[in-house]
Amino acid sequence: MPLLTANGITRRYGGVVALDNVSIEVNAGEVLGLLGANGSGKSTLSSILAGDNRPDAGTLSLDSRPLAPGEPRAARVAGIAIAHQHPGLAPDLPVWENVFLGAEMCGRARFLNCTAARQRAAQLLSSLRAGWDLDMPAGRLSVADQQLVEIAKALALEPRVLIFDEPTAALAAAEVDSLMRVIRALAARGTAIVFISHRMAEIQALCDRVMVLCNGRHAGELRVQGKLDEARVLAWMGGSAGADRHGENAAGRQHSQAGSRMNAASAASAASTASTASVAHDSGRIALSARGLRAGARLRGVDFELRQGEILGVAGLQGHGQEELLDALAGYRKLDGGVVTLDGAPIAVRSPRQMIDAGVCLVPNDRHRQGLWLDHSVEFNLAQVATNFQRQPWRLRAASIRHFVDFAVKRLQIKTSDARQPVRALSGGNQQKVVIGRWLDRQIKVLLLSDPTKGVDVIARKEIYEAIGALTEAGAAAIVYASDTDELLAVCDRLIVMYEGRVVAQLEGPDMNEARVTSALFGRSAA
Repeated sequence: MPLLTANGITRRYGGVVALDNVSIEVNAGEVLGLLGANGSGKSTLSSILAGDNRPDAGTLSLDSRPLAPGEPRAARVAGIAIAHQHPGLAPDLPVWENVFLGAEMCGRARFLNCTAARQRAAQLLSSLRAGWDLDMPAGRLSVADQQLVEIAKALALEPRVLIFDEPTAALAAAEVDSLMRVIRALAARGTAIVFISHRMAEIQALCDRVMVLCNGRHAGELRVQGKLDEARVLAWMGGSAGADRHGENAAGRQHSQAGSRMNAASAASAASTASTASVAHDSGRIALSARGLRAGARLRGVDFELRQGEILGVAGLQGHGQEELLDALAGYRKLDGGVVTLDGAPIAVRSPRQMIDAGVCLVPNDRHRQGLWLDHSVEFNLAQVATNFQRQPWRLRAASIRHFVDFAVKRLQIKTSDARQPVRALSGGNQQKVVIGRWLDRQIKVLLLSDPTKGVDVIARKEIYEAIGALTEAGAAAIVYASDTDELLAVCDRLIVMYEGRVVAQLEGPDMNEARVTSALFGRSAA
């Protein structure tokens, strides 16, 4: 008998059907992978299962007993918990209090048992990563650590059904391994797991069965048994187009970039009206260089060069300075020392606005906190750079803004019903395209991207990298940090690997392979 069952779930948002008569069953001790492209309904379904969202039609049951929909407390009491993709933490409270926020541990006479809660929080967090400062305010944690605290919150409830919505999108490889060990242990004890991820390797390694959604409908289901039929899954996710993209993705993983570069070149030609198209392309020219960059404890003397027209990848284990490097180059982090040159001339990095004026633009890794005004429209978000950096904003015409917004939506294939639609209503992949699209109005020399495809499906990932490739074909250069090494190997021209705040390897050509990257990740020689 299934532990958790949902029948005929339908959910509409205005004229948009997010879920259309979807049914799902999860068995005790099973890890069910829930797959689908961005906007397919995965997060909506998971929020309904957890009681955070009320369906327009359909029923829920646990142990064959009806479960009231749209009641989070009832779902929690019944034993259903969810670790959200975007953590819901109290930023001013310490880490250990956030773990038990809303589910406080009480002793006799219903007084809070802070000692027991702190000890239990330490155990849960240590199972995911060592070395926590339990008294640090949650708002000061990195994005990855906030995600781990969100997961620990769900584990603290000791649920019978545990839903993970993109839990690994912000995590490094070692943290993913720890989480997978925890999930396997939970399943072995009889917990039913729903696992949402865009990383096929994780699905294959962890899941017993997968269910695929496409445009809010049940598209297919199969057992994994240690080997995932990725071609079939991708075909279900996107029809015949998904099957074609599987072929391109597989080629990318073998580091054959010819096809993607051809696509990028044709896209660049179509985007000839963009300001970057006027930049001369010279692959031998140094667009940006850094010598001895130091900042705080995370950057301890970084040296590298970036050539015009190339995509330079930055690899490294979580916390070894990759994000700090991009922040420093963009002017968001004060440098303690070192020299940066742009187009051969030294530049004193002082502020984000100065670097944007110079043509160095950053796409941050947390689009919700750093990249978007979620309650404002797609048009508003895309036009922010154009309006804020206009020297005479009173002379900026509404028609020119609309022209740019239409161009960016078409250029990046942003899927929206209307440019006036709130950006919050878009899928994660399309939100990320909006963050990138606002820079298309600038004369970009160097585009910095911090984990640009985090939480993005394989189809949107391809479209995002095509857009980045188009910019580099037009003469810009790009630096990409991604937590997925396979992704970097597939899309980058060269790769630098960081360890303890320094560049320990620079790889290109045949040296760009998983073995050399893995060796350098742990500070060993890549030779």
